Amino acid sequence: MLAGVDDSAPIRFRKRLRELRLACRWTQEKAAEACGIGYKLYQLYELGLKQNPGLVTLEKIAKGFGIEIHEFFAPAPVLRRGPKRGLDARKPAQDGKGNRPKSNHHL
Repeated sequence: MLAGVDDSAPIRFRKRLRELRLACRWTQEKAAEACGIGYKLYQLYELGLKQNPGLVTLEKIAKGFGIEIHEFFAPAPVLRRGPKRGLDARKPAQDGKGNRPKSNHHL
């Protein structure tokens, strides 16, 4: 059985929030800043003391981590690194010389 499948939505939300923050190696304060929400509000969400964020807040949080809202709720494997803008795990791989493929598509 998949981990977290039996968890309620609020529990999955706070676990995913913490998972994303730790993957970026951010403090709660840094995560709140990146998401454009108050530190205390972020902290309350991650601790599960405040639940049910609005759609605008969810959008801010997802953007802060460099992902789309649907990615927040259907998580892919998280890389254990904290690049400049959130997870940013969607960049193409480097070739053997350390160069990234040239593309007009910017994520």
